[in-house]
Amino acid sequence: MKFPALCFFLLLCIQLAAQPPIADWTFQPDYRLPGRAANYPGPRLDAPRSNIGTVGVLSYPFLFKEQEPTERFVNVLPQADMPEGAFSVEMWLVNHVNQPIGALAAIKSRDINEPPAWLLGYYGNQIVFSMHGLGEPFSQLLEATISRGFKKYWLHIVATYDGHTARLYFNGKLMKEMDIPQRAPLPEHAEMELAAYLKNEPYMELANLLKGFRLYDHALTEGQVGQHLEAYEQMVEQGRLFPGIFHFTAGPYLHYVTPGSINISWESSLRARKAVLKYGTSLPLSQQTTIDASEKPEIDEGHFIEAVTLDGLAPATPYFYELLLTDEHGKTISSGTLTFATAPAEDVPFSFAVIGDTEARPHINFQVSKLIWDERPNFLLNLGDLTDGGMEHHKFEWPYEYFTGITALSSRIPVFPVAGNGEADLYWYKRYHKLPDPEAYYNFRYGNAEFFMLDSNREDDFAPGGEQYEWLEAQLKVSTARWKFVCHHHAPYSSDEDDYGDSWAGPSSQGSPGVRQIVPLYEKYGVDIVLFGHLHTYQRTLPILDNIVDKRNGVIYLQGGGGGGNLEDFAPTRAWFSAKTYRGHHYFTVSVEGDELQLRMFDTEGRMRDFLTIQK
Repeated sequence: MKFPALCFFLLLCIQLAAQPPIADWTFQPDYRLPGRAANYPGPRLDAPRSNIGTVGVLSYPFLFKEQEPTERFVNVLPQADMPEGAFSVEMWLVNHVNQPIGALAAIKSRDINEPPAWLLGYYGNQIVFSMHGLGEPFSQLLEATISRGFKKYWLHIVATYDGHTARLYFNGKLMKEMDIPQRAPLPEHAEMELAAYLKNEPYMELANLLKGFRLYDHALTEGQVGQHLEAYEQMVEQGRLFPGIFHFTAGPYLHYVTPGSINISWESSLRARKAVLKYGTSLPLSQQTTIDASEKPEIDEGHFIEAVTLDGLAPATPYFYELLLTDEHGKTISSGTLTFATAPAEDVPFSFAVIGDTEARPHINFQVSKLIWDERPNFLLNLGDLTDGGMEHHKFEWPYEYFTGITALSSRIPVFPVAGNGEADLYWYKRYHKLPDPEAYYNFRYGNAEFFMLDSNREDDFAPGGEQYEWLEAQLKVSTARWKFVCHHHAPYSSDEDDYGDSWAGPSSQGSPGVRQIVPLYEKYGVDIVLFGHLHTYQRTLPILDNIVDKRNGVIYLQGGGGGGNLEDFAPTRAWFSAKTYRGHHYFTVSVEGDELQLRMFDTEGRMRDFLTIQK
């Protein structure tokens, strides 16, 4: 943190300490795998939970924009703590999905006939604040239409009442105000509720939308509202998930495994003075490596990313590991005990999972992760667009979205990624991954298969004479693998409805002409399957050779862009190469045993939607 930012943060802490909020809650999904793999790395701040006792009756819910809540936290604050005079309510939200969703906070009576004392809500592009004035039969309402927030997706909503005027702010700007000479007394049996309205986003939780909530017993000034917004923005810029505690902001997570080594990376909210990575084939852990990070420079202002390669490992062997970080004040945090397995050194059966376009839906990423974990694959391929646009200026998309949704799985199953257009500048992609040079593209061997991982953001490289074209041909020429897979982000063949020409208005090129320039290499050197994402649907092609179907010698193209991005659709008429299409979030697995390969594709409920067996 640079000196001016540090000074501002300290001043804000002093101000909050002088006039502390009654409630100050941070929300972050608590994503853990089931059973004995349940683990959340390091400390966290827990959000409030409903207080209804062993047996209780829920009060009536609010309908908001004609929707019932999908999640409710009721009776989260004792009535004795509820302000009866001036007050302020503050919400910090992130909305990075393309469906209307909302959240609401209120103090209300358990009597359905009595209006709420106050209510602050957000839905779609609207914010509302209502108060019950003394002598008024109904609540009085402020409502405003809002536009994009901080970094496009972050929303700061504040409502204040100073004893005579109610005000509604959005991202530091006063939107509406109204006079209320005196507020009505609190209901006799008042309760505070937080609710989510997320029916348009399956698996989404309130903690995916609402990131911070505060309630004060005084009215914030416009200047204080602006200061609080700046402090929240600073947290987002630095990728800190929780204020005031030393914690993991990414990982630990596994990538690039070999028979004798594995890469383990992580990021912390503060500089770690020392990192100790313990590991071994049984508990208690008998080996360790130590990193003195006290002299290491920051990756960027306030960003502390580290990576270790564990080598000298035994092939095809399960390991346990634990990461401990100690900060400059002597505080130590632990990842908990986690697991991984090294790659086999010989031709043994193996299985891998495939996802693509994880983008901005950690709730979908995690739902898919749980299903993938049940299958215990050897590794995971991510076909690009790990983030929706997590380039240098949008770093927050990595800790708040990608690592939030994928860490539970990637802390136990190693990931091999390719870059999508969402991380096309490679700025954070390279910092978060330790891959073979030149990192933008690489290859690896696993069992009797070889994988060639390309960066299709650089279409010039895919033309004859291009850098990746020449590199791939050289690698394919010497490959002795029984199975050959190529992975990149963009589509050589696809029947998407409008990415390659609006198929509802005219012809489509049915794939990227630039990417298709490299297809002759796939055909010449016997590539079996090409995997890609970019289009947020699933499609499997028939085997293709020389732009026609050839079931004996053709290459199969698998489009797997259903890991979390906004769903897309297909052209209105069937493509000549199409074998199977599916519109929905999904993942698939590939199992290789000698000369046989089996593909299975599943939706987010674990239902199999496609199956294919290939015999060599």
